[in-house]
Amino acid sequence: MEVPATDSGVRDQRIAEALLGMRGDGIDWGQSYQSGGEPWSMKVANRFLLCCLLDYQVPSSQAWANGERLVKDILGDPDNVWLAITSVPLSEWVSRHAVYKLHRFPKAHERLWRTGKRIIDEWGGDARRIWEGKNPSAALEVLWNIGAGDQISRMIVGALKDCGQITGTASDVKGDVYVRRVLGRALLGLPTDAEAAVALARRLHPSDPWQLDAPLWMVGSTTCKTNPICPKCNLSPHCVYALGNVAP
Repeated sequence: MEVPATDSGVRDQRIAEALLGMRGDGIDWGQSYQSGGEPWSMKVANRFLLCCLLDYQVPSSQAWANGERLVKDILGDPDNVWLAITSVPLSEWVSRHAVYKLHRFPKAHERLWRTGKRIIDEWGGDARRIWEGKNPSAALEVLWNIGAGDQISRMIVGALKDCGQITGTASDVKGDVYVRRVLGRALLGLPTDAEAAVALARRLHPSDPWQLDAPLWMVGSTTCKTNPICPKCNLSPHCVYALGNVAP
């Protein structure tokens, strides 16, 4: 989808400022992953990646809770979670979808085994080797290659930056339903697709679009819902959708 230019850069600037103001001092990915920039252990890195792989088309809190439950309660907090997952044949792992209830989609459950096998075979079972010493673009390419998916890969790279595990140039937002809805309404007047949302975020904050991701999620989950609450939204004074729906 082509992203049209706005009539003025003022709207872009105001919306970017409002979103960045919501970010504050950073994003909390949970106590387990906040290490002040110190490198993670293999165990922490593997658990982090596993939870990320479940974080799509379900609430993030549910995805991460299910990932932690798998690692700690179901598998007994193993030294290498990928070895634990792939210790059974793929067919047996797939059969456990209804038992473990990790994700509503069977393919998401299956992907943990397939990705885990790739990590064992190609990275020695250590997820850190996917991103250590790499810039965001290089890490993103590896994540795409191991089957993490486009938008999840973007989220992983951004989260790694937030947690001080990777440094470098700009990384993109995850074009999920919240990001597509908020950016689409704010700049175009209606929700948009993932590709256009990523481009819009680059337009708003080209030096590092990822900085907009968490604020967009906050807006999308609190005010810019399916039935938006525009009067309570910080973006409404500049939002194309909100301004078009203001009563005369």
